[in-house]
Amino acid sequence: MDDAIRIVGAREHNLKRVDVEIPRNKLTVVTGLSGSGKSSLAFDTLFAEGQRRYVESLSAYARQFLDQMQKPAVDHIEGLSPAIAIEQRTAGSNPRSIVATTTEIHDYLRLLYAHIGVPHCPKCGKVVSRQSAEDVVEQLLELPTGTKIVLLAPRVSRSVGNQKGVLEHIRKQGYVRARVDGELYELESVPALKKSDPHSIDVVVDRLVINSRVRSRLTDSVELALQEGDGVMVALSATGGKGSEDWQELAFSEKLSCLDCGIRFAPLTS
Repeated sequence: MDDAIRIVGAREHNLKRVDVEIPRNKLTVVTGLSGSGKSSLAFDTLFAEGQRRYVESLSAYARQFLDQMQKPAVDHIEGLSPAIAIEQRTAGSNPRSIVATTTEIHDYLRLLYAHIGVPHCPKCGKVVSRQSAEDVVEQLLELPTGTKIVLLAPRVSRSVGNQKGVLEHIRKQGYVRARVDGELYELESVPALKKSDPHSIDVVVDRLVINSRVRSRLTDSVELALQEGDGVMVALSATGGKGSEDWQELAFSEKLSCLDCGIRFAPLTS
């Protein structure tokens, strides 16, 4: 595609056979005195021809629902794409109005960023993403056959207290293991926690070994872990024999969140 829009012999309204070249993919501002032909060039020539060509490219059925625009007085225009024009209006009196809100471009930008925007954590700068249960299952199944995994659902993160109520509730739910402050315990063997210290508790939802027959059980356990962890889960993975395992930790979230900083974000909307 050409790198510029070329207008030759524009004669609309008070334009006197104007020739102009406008670079593409750049913001171009047309300035001048009142009556100098700014609107005649931008709206009555450039926009009108772009809209007219777009409408002509549609089927006869579609064209009957759209307003037909007359060809502007111009010799020819090159490099023109379908055009959008923002309605001209007098600026409002709201002191908080900016160019984007006054011209309503703000609404278009909201729609654009809601579809193509990539959110980042404002604290650490990392990309914020989310994964479905299916995404988590597929990623775990890519681990080497024989890899041991432990699925954890976070319940408490760096919270001060002895956490007796949390541990008792986990026990009543039927779980038998938990990771407390980074160590795995049977619930009956969890040591007394200091009330004045912050503690983290994760429920052990399941322990599995990756193989060709584990998909169904893994899917059920991942869904349960995400449910118990309010959309967040952790998977510990290790290879090697007992006593020589090198455990690695993988964090997953089905909500927009930064797992490193513990910050959650609302979905991008328009």
